[in-house]
Amino acid sequence: MSVSWEAQDLFVSSTGSTGSVNDIVQQGCFVRIARIPAANGIRELLIRKGEGGRVGLTVRRTEEGNILICSVARRSPAYLAGLRYGDEVLYVEDTNVQGEQLWRVRELVQQNLRNSLKLRTQDKPRERYVTISRDVEKGFGFRFVDGEITFVRPNTSAEQRGLERRLQIIEVNEEVVVGMKDKDIEAVICANGDTVTLCVVPVKVYQKMFSRLSSTMNESSTLVEM
Repeated sequence: MSVSWEAQDLFVSSTGSTGSVNDIVQQGCFVRIARIPAANGIRELLIRKGEGGRVGLTVRRTEEGNILICSVARRSPAYLAGLRYGDEVLYVEDTNVQGEQLWRVRELVQQNLRNSLKLRTQDKPRERYVTISRDVEKGFGFRFVDGEITFVRPNTSAEQRGLERRLQIIEVNEEVVVGMKDKDIEAVICANGDTVTLCVVPVKVYQKMFSRLSSTMNESSTLVEM
C-alpha cells in the first residue's frame, strides 16, 4: 500500500536529521521552498517512497552522460528531501550512475523492492533563492525577458534581497518555469499574492546546463521516473 505524500515520514541523512511531512504540511502551514544547504552541494538521501512506490522525481541522461533531474513533483518526498530541477544524480543505491546509460538507471530503480530509495546527488551550481515583497507603487521591482532578469528597480525589495541582472529564473514558488513564455511566468508570479520566492541561477550556468534539459524533457523515451 502506498503512502500519501502528505502523510508519510521521510528519511533524510544529508543534514543528520529526520523529519515527518506531518510536521511540515499541516493546516495552513507553509512548506519551505528554499532548501537547506548541503555541504559541497552533495546530498546523501534515503527517501521513503510515496504514491505508486515512487519518490516523485524524473531524470534524464545528457549527451555528456550526466543523469539530471528534469522534474520534481510538488510536495513529493523527493521535493521535501531537498531535491530540485537541475540537480545531478550521482548514485542510485550504492551504484555510481555517472556515465551510465538510462536503461541501467531504470534497472536499478526497478530492482529496488524496499519502501525507500537511496540516492546521492549534487545540487545545481550557484543557485539562489530570493523572496520578494510587492510594493504598492513599484510592484515587485524587476523585469525579465525570456526568463532572464534584465532590470531591477532601485530601492525595492528586489534590490534589497540581492536580485540583479543576468540571472535566470528557474522556479517561482515551487513551480519550474523553464521553457515557459514570459506572460505565463508573469501569471505564476502574480498568482501568489504580495510575496514571491524565485530560484535563480546565473545566465551562463543556465545556458551551459539547463537548456540541455528543457529541449528534450518531454520525450518519454529519454526519461526515468523514480
